[in-house]
Amino acid sequence: MTKLVYVSLFIAVVLIYGCELHNIDYRGETSMKSRQSTFEYKGFSINYEDQGQGQPIILLHGFGAGTYTWRHILTHFSKAYRVIAIDLKGHGLSDKPRDNNYSVADQGDIIYEFIKEHSLDNVTLVGNSMGGAVSITTYLMQCDHGTNYISKLVLIDSASYRQRLPVFISVLRIPIINVLLPCLTSTKFRARNVLQEAFFDRTGITEDMVASYASYLSLPGSSYALTKTAQQIVPSNIDEVTERYKSITIPVLIIWGEKDTIIPLEVGRKLAANIPNSKLVVIPNCGHIPQEECPSQAIEAMESFMQ
Repeated sequence: MTKLVYVSLFIAVVLIYGCELHNIDYRGETSMKSRQSTFEYKGFSINYEDQGQGQPIILLHGFGAGTYTWRHILTHFSKAYRVIAIDLKGHGLSDKPRDNNYSVADQGDIIYEFIKEHSLDNVTLVGNSMGGAVSITTYLMQCDHGTNYISKLVLIDSASYRQRLPVFISVLRIPIINVLLPCLTSTKFRARNVLQEAFFDRTGITEDMVASYASYLSLPGSSYALTKTAQQIVPSNIDEVTERYKSITIPVLIIWGEKDTIIPLEVGRKLAANIPNSKLVVIPNCGHIPQEECPSQAIEAMESFMQ
């Protein structure tokens, strides 16, 4: 009986301590320097950063990330373009409503409405990982509506087909575990773990990166939003969506980290083979988020494509 009491007390302490760590606001300096704006959509706010002037480039991040992931791209391309980095619903500084609308299609609808609301034209839509899936979905919505706001796509290590989900997403699809995880681990621990899985060269992971990603995880409603997103990350009509890749007619640049273990290079090659007007650029010795791990190579590929 005494042993059971001690075990119970230990679990209680771990849970309390873990939840306290979860609520610490680790906020990287770089992520807080850029100006923020909001777009109202169906009663909640979508955060975005808007820099520069000229032809618009819209940037969509991956699962659990935010506008911070695009800091190098924003700085470089805002000198000649209008660059808009958007926090997807439930991510970054965007609202995290307790509803059930966190699918790729739900995110795509928000981006499509954002483009319409801001009267954007000749848009280059750029997406990394889950953001790539949202980019493709937004373009297909454009086709369904008979509009032509989006003129180019850039897909960076994009979620594209059925695949084995990475651990940091699959665990959030498991009942009870997805509730306990935020209490049992600190936001910094989770942020570092994801970055280590995403980077090929882990020496490139800085404390500011970890702090910035942890800051997103520490915000109220983040755990709920990420759990809902993880549960809905595979579209129910994914086979129908992938079948439509061959109908994409606009120019598409596909950038892939050669050493990506989250979405392997073979997926990028398959995607390039199925999209008629596409070009695949492989970045050697780079992982899942080239815009952070290999920014100069990603920028070079995008610059050539934008000309």
